[in-house]
Amino acid sequence: MKNNDEEFIDYSDVRELTIKEKIKDVFTNPVELFKSLKFHPNLKLSISIIILLSFLASFIDISSPEFINNTIESAKESGQEVPSGSQLEIYKYMAIFFTTIIPLVIISFKAFMITGLSVLVGGDGDTREGLLVTTYSYIPVAIATLISKIIVRFTSLDFFDFNLAMLLPESIEGTVFFGLALSLDIFIIWYLVLSFIGTRYIFEISYKRAITPVLIPWIIWIVLYAGLTVVLSGGINLF
Repeated sequence: MKNNDEEFIDYSDVRELTIKEKIKDVFTNPVELFKSLKFHPNLKLSISIIILLSFLASFIDISSPEFINNTIESAKESGQEVPSGSQLEIYKYMAIFFTTIIPLVIISFKAFMITGLSVLVGGDGDTREGLLVTTYSYIPVAIATLISKIIVRFTSLDFFDFNLAMLLPESIEGTVFFGLALSLDIFIIWYLVLSFIGTRYIFEISYKRAITPVLIPWIIWIVLYAGLTVVLSGGINLF
């Protein structure tokens, strides 16, 4: 097939991958993965994997004694009545539920943007195909989140992440630069690489044109994330 830049995309070797192959190819052969998904989509698989990984990460984090203790301390500091045991259980499971679905909300928003921008630059597809790109691309991020929660739960660390901020001094915490560093890690970069490849083959556009649908949603996200970090820190500092 040809895309709008008259570049030939060879789909002649496309075959339907097994579930094991789809998961493996997220890390080893994303080109084959997305070429296969173009003709053999399996959105239920990627969404199920993300829900499972997000649930496990949330459960490990929120079921910890520290979470319950922090909830009780927050109630005391705000002058509210300390929740009973049953209330804490309800709050815990509500928190697990919402933190499990938050990634899906973010992914859906990014899929909507990627779809619109891909069509704008000459691609062919709909939001469902955009979700194929974002959900499969997000799997490494979901795995990284689960790993970080396990590390915190079973070590003496109070916090662990794979982002650049872990390497920066605490003195610059609350700055715009620190907020940007929080949104940059190896798994986010891999998410962008996968989104780039997925947009290319799912929407049948050139790599050059795929830059726009992938980078614009990401730039919007890191600007919002960095801004929110600064606001919650109580000030605006560049460095």
